[in-house]
Amino acid sequence: MSRRRRSSRAPVPRLDVEDLLQDIFLRLPPQPSLLPRLSLVCKHWRSILSDPEFLDRFRRHHRNPPLLGFFAGGNYSRNHAFTPVLDQPDRIPAARFPLPWRHSPREEWNFVDCRHGLAVLINESRREIVVWDPLTDQQRGVAFPRGLDDDNNGKRYRHAAVLCADPEDGHVHGDCLSSPLKVALISVGRGHASACLYESESRRWGDIVSTTTRDNICLVKPSILVGNTLCWLLGCVILEFDFEREAVRAIEAPAEVWISYTDYWSLQLLRAEDGSLRLAVLSKQKLSIQLWERKLSYDGVASWELLQKTIPLELLFPWRMCSGHERVLMVGCNEDTSVIVLSTMIGDFTVQIEPTQIRKISKRNYMCRKIFYPYTNFYTALLPILHKQQ
Repeated sequence: MSRRRRSSRAPVPRLDVEDLLQDIFLRLPPQPSLLPRLSLVCKHWRSILSDPEFLDRFRRHHRNPPLLGFFAGGNYSRNHAFTPVLDQPDRIPAARFPLPWRHSPREEWNFVDCRHGLAVLINESRREIVVWDPLTDQQRGVAFPRGLDDDNNGKRYRHAAVLCADPEDGHVHGDCLSSPLKVALISVGRGHASACLYESESRRWGDIVSTTTRDNICLVKPSILVGNTLCWLLGCVILEFDFEREAVRAIEAPAEVWISYTDYWSLQLLRAEDGSLRLAVLSKQKLSIQLWERKLSYDGVASWELLQKTIPLELLFPWRMCSGHERVLMVGCNEDTSVIVLSTMIGDFTVQIEPTQIRKISKRNYMCRKIFYPYTNFYTALLPILHKQQ
């Protein structure tokens, strides 16, 4: 018998340590402290973790940046400060994000929006919108468009919103201030509201579009992004600005909400998981939150529908918080997660709707009226600096 010939096996390729390390690092959770701490292990790891190409892959892999905290302050107030929400060692100190008006302390500033890793401030003294990157402290100023730069028609309230115009990777490029941007500016007066859109690629403002509103609008809450529409809450009126069609309209809250409406702090716009618009209504008598949703019928007619979901706050909060006239205020939300921010006599809380969860983010012993603007981002701004220093 002839001896059976052994089959030759293909050589096993050597494992590429560099690629293996990158794959491991890529799958690490996007906690702010993790990558900077790992970069201190050795020069080789620092070279991988601080490479801008790796950081781009890291952001693309995770897509949803963590909530680092809130910029909180009052309307037309200089007292805005960063409130961190993460625990140690990921907790970022407020001093890490010094606000832009420190360079011009005598000018009138207003913090109005925070989205896609960027913040928007209005400098009323210079009639200018300032887009600010808190991580790098870079700024971009845009002058008001003609027609929305004066107050000739009486007292007006201006508000603005920023959008990353490049949808690639879910707007988590890490350097959106140098990417295409859209900035929407609204001006609200007695019975009248106007909007205009700025695009950074053309460096031009579009046409001013206007609509009528109710007369009793006094304050404007931050915008909520729903599809191609930015929505601002003006009392019991919602101003919708479709920035793709550059069209604006005002819609009213449900009639039941108008009847029971108490004040500016009892309503909050939200975005549902399916992308629809919701309205959270705070009942101060029963200390609970009801939810309304804007829905389209088969013939395309939009109307409000009361959802069965109700959040009983008395069961979630300590009893000593439930005394007095102003027990709870709705002061903001995180539009990406439908988390509502509540202010109380004993501190500030976040309430997640589904499943219902509550978390305390700051404490004090008095009621404080302020607006919370969520700041989500990948905390990787310092890593490219280390890369250049090698």
